[in-house]
Amino acid sequence: MLNNHRNNPTNLLSALPMRNLLLRFPLLASLILLLWQPAAAQPETITAFQLINERLKHMEDVAMYKSVNGLPVEDLPREKVVIENAVLAAESQGLIGDSIENFFITQINVAKAIQYRSLADWLSSPISKPIPDLPNQIRPKLTELGDEIVKELALLLSHEGRIGESLRASFQLHMSVNKISAAEVDLLFDSLLLVRSE
Repeated sequence: MLNNHRNNPTNLLSALPMRNLLLRFPLLASLILLLWQPAAAQPETITAFQLINERLKHMEDVAMYKSVNGLPVEDLPREKVVIENAVLAAESQGLIGDSIENFFITQINVAKAIQYRSLADWLSSPISKPIPDLPNQIRPKLTELGDEIVKELALLLSHEGRIGESLRASFQLHMSVNKISAAEVDLLFDSLLLVRSE
């Protein structure tokens, strides 16, 4: 009977009489139940992934403002400021600047791809909602989200040492933003794998 259940700890527990289990194997039962619990992502992991997703969700509004105001999607001076600020914030949180720089470059490239797809959609379906205020509303929010992402990644690495491949599925589930490809989601996660603390 035990052999039939040896690959499933919960079946093993149900196969033994409860009285014998409690009296004869209390430590073993506790250990089996503890090890059988599925691994859960730490709160800071979930928060970091949610913040990355939230930041990318603003890209359609960014594209909308640029489209209406005749501005190009690519803004290299602004990208330089974003990356420099991210590196400074990362170093102040104990992260290696170069490793976070690579992540933000990838994030910016994905953001631009989302904006280009939004512009393509509007060629056949014109913008029909209010135009957001990029300088006074969206950009400050993006800066805030960028700082929060850095803080949560620093917290995550302080607990885990590094971001591991085991978190890829969780990251994919959290990326609910429109107009992002599966390949881009993987690129983002690949860049997160490289983030390191000092």
